[in-house]
Amino acid sequence: MLSRFTVGNFCSFDKNQTLSLIAGSIQNHKERLYQANDFKLLKFASIYGANAAGKSNFIKAMDYAQTAIIVGVENEYFEERKDNYFRLNPENKAKPSYFEFEICIDKSIYAYGFEMIINQKRITEEWLVKLNKTKDEIIFSRNSNTGSVYFNNDYLNDETKSRMAVYLEDFQKVTNKTFLSEIISNKAELYKNNEKLQILKDVHKWVFSLNISYPDTSITGYDCFSEENINELINAIEIFKTGISRVIPTVISKEQALDKIRPEFRKEVEEAIQRTCPKENTETVKDSETCGFRLNINGRLIFVTFKDRESVFTEITFEHFGIKDVRFSLAEESNGTQRLLDLLSILFTQKENSVFIIDEIDQSLHPQLTRKFIENFLHYAKKKNIQLIISTHESHLLNLDLVRQDEIFFVESTPTGDSVLYPFDRFKERFDKKIEKAYLDGRYGGVPIFDSIFFPKDDIE
Repeated sequence: MLSRFTVGNFCSFDKNQTLSLIAGSIQNHKERLYQANDFKLLKFASIYGANAAGKSNFIKAMDYAQTAIIVGVENEYFEERKDNYFRLNPENKAKPSYFEFEICIDKSIYAYGFEMIINQKRITEEWLVKLNKTKDEIIFSRNSNTGSVYFNNDYLNDETKSRMAVYLEDFQKVTNKTFLSEIISNKAELYKNNEKLQILKDVHKWVFSLNISYPDTSITGYDCFSEENINELINAIEIFKTGISRVIPTVISKEQALDKIRPEFRKEVEEAIQRTCPKENTETVKDSETCGFRLNINGRLIFVTFKDRESVFTEITFEHFGIKDVRFSLAEESNGTQRLLDLLSILFTQKENSVFIIDEIDQSLHPQLTRKFIENFLHYAKKKNIQLIISTHESHLLNLDLVRQDEIFFVESTPTGDSVLYPFDRFKERFDKKIEKAYLDGRYGGVPIFDSIFFPKDDIE
C-alpha cells in the first residue's frame, strides 16, 4: 500500500509536494481503512484541479520514478524528457529532482527514494529507510557525487557482508541506474539464508507492480480477466448497461497478435514481456502464473499471460444482447465502454495490496457511470486491500456521503506557475456539508477562475 509520495523540481512542481494517504481522525467510512502498525491508510484518493494545474504532472512523476527505478535512466524515454525539471526557474536545470515513495509492507512503513539531475540523466542519491515510531532505520543509502555508500549490516549475515561490500564498491559512482534494481537482479546467492534482506525484493516488487494508466495507455499492468471471474464481469457489465452479453476469450499466436503494428510499438511489447517475466531470471519479481498485462492493439483487446514462462496471447471479443456468433472487437465498443472495461478489471484483481493510479478517470464516461464505478470500488475496498488514486474533474464525486474528507485533494497553480498540492480536510468542513457547489464556486480552489469572457472582434463591434 502507498503511504505517501513526494516529488519536487519536476514539470510544474518546484518545491517538494506530498500526497499523504495517512488517514485523519475522520469518523465516517472507517470500515475501508487499512491498518498499518502505527496508523491507518486510505484506500482511495481523488485529486482535483483546473486544466494545466498539475494533476497529470503529479501522476507523471510517479510514472517517471517507477520507470527510472526499474529500467534505469539511459534510454530514449529519459532522453525525450530531459527538460522535465521545473523550467520556470532557470536555476533548477542544474538542481536535483526529488522522488520518494513511502510504502507499507507487512504493516511496516519504508521510505524509498532517489534524487536525480533530470537534464543530465544522472542519479545523485538513493536511499531506503524503515520508518519507526521512535527512530528511523537506514537500510541503505548512497551518494554518487561523493562516492559514499552505506548498507546496514544488521540486514546481512556473516556470509553476505563481504559480498555486499563488493557490490557497494562497484556501485559508488554509478549514476544511470538504481542500486535497488541492481541488487535484486541475478543475485540469488545473496538472499540464501538471509531473510531480512528480502525487504529489498519486496520494495522492488511493489514499485514494479504499481499500475499507472492514462486515457490513451496501450499497455497496462492491470489484471487480465480470468476464466474464474468472467461471469462476475458479465454481471458487472450488465449493471453498467453497456449492451454486452458475453465476453469471448480466444487464444491466438504472438504473430497474429502483433501483426501490422508499428515496429516501435512491437519493440515496446517485447520489452514489456521481458520486464514482466524475464526468462533468464528464475528469481523474477512476479510469479509467472499471476503476472500479465493488457494490450490495445489497433482496437483489439489482447491479454498477455504466461505459462511455463512463455507468453500466451488471448484476444477478447464481445457479443451483444444475447445474439450469438456476432462478435465485436474493442474498437467497435463506445469510448465509454472501452474505458469501463479498463476500470472493471480493478474490481476483479486477484492481487493483494494492488495500487492503481488513473489519470482523468472520468474521460469518456457519463458522470453517473463514473460515480457508480467509484461506489463499487469503495464497496470492494471494505473487504480487499486495494488502493485507487485518481485525477478527475468529476464534481459528482464530491459528496461526503460517498467519500471521506481526507480522500479529497486539490492541485492549484500559483501566480509564479508552480503547482501546489493540498488536502481538502484542511478546510475542516462538516461531514454533512454539501461541498460540490462550494467547490465549483471556487471555495476550495482547484477550479479555473475567469477574469473576462472572450468574444471575437466582430461580435464586440
